[in-house]
Amino acid sequence: MAPDASIVLSGVPETMLWTLYNRAAETARDDRLIVDPMAVELVGRINYDFAARFGKPSVFHPIRARVSDDLICRYVDRCADDPVVVALGEGLETQLWRVDDGRVRWVSVDLPEAIDVRHRLLPHHPRMSLVATSALDDTWMDAVPSATAPFITASGLLMYFHETEVAGLLGRIAKRFPGAEIFFDAIPPFFSRKTLRGLKVTKTYTAPPMPWGIRVDRLPLFLDRIPGIGALTIQTYADPFPRRTQVYAFLSHIAFLRNRLAASLVHARVASAHA
Repeated sequence: MAPDASIVLSGVPETMLWTLYNRAAETARDDRLIVDPMAVELVGRINYDFAARFGKPSVFHPIRARVSDDLICRYVDRCADDPVVVALGEGLETQLWRVDDGRVRWVSVDLPEAIDVRHRLLPHHPRMSLVATSALDDTWMDAVPSATAPFITASGLLMYFHETEVAGLLGRIAKRFPGAEIFFDAIPPFFSRKTLRGLKVTKTYTAPPMPWGIRVDRLPLFLDRIPGIGALTIQTYADPFPRRTQVYAFLSHIAFLRNRLAASLVHARVASAHA
């Protein structure tokens, strides 16, 4: 089938195509970590040379998606009332269709050009709300049902902000949503510096600048400085599925390298109002 959708994106919004490509490629593997048929269908529909633009598929985006999927599924299973998930900077993520139990209410937040792409390419879902704004604009919080403790995911997002913006956003989430859970990932400082100098992924694609980088061992202190938020787990990308990241996993066992070079996956919780 010939592609039937054309998309023109640049900068951070274009990264939604990068993660989509990697999820689709992962789905085609025998040892796949996720099953995302919608990603496969979208890659086939979109008139875009994914392989030439992004190069060889990577396992790291699928690892992040799988860890996030698992955390959300466990959150949903624990919820006696209708669970609420907020996906900040969601791009063309199809996570709702992977984790939906028939109850979950979903709030998708992204920049207007990204929300326009979701409108065009993804099917309507009766329990999904689309909010066209930056994650730093707190108006998205008004779309979250009151008196709920949502699961908030910021996969592949916070590194595009500055540290003060990240801390401020997490602090405002903590004040607004007692009992909420948060999932995000973070890159190490050396990788952040590379992107600020212009990191070429391929000859034709340069990654957007990612100002915020933080070492794995400094994340607990960073979170401790934000009132109301505590880490539940902090792991590297190598930790969940070491068989798929063998060299990276080996290096992650060396503390010096782990702390300075590893990217992080963080699951945190906001203290309850009565705590």
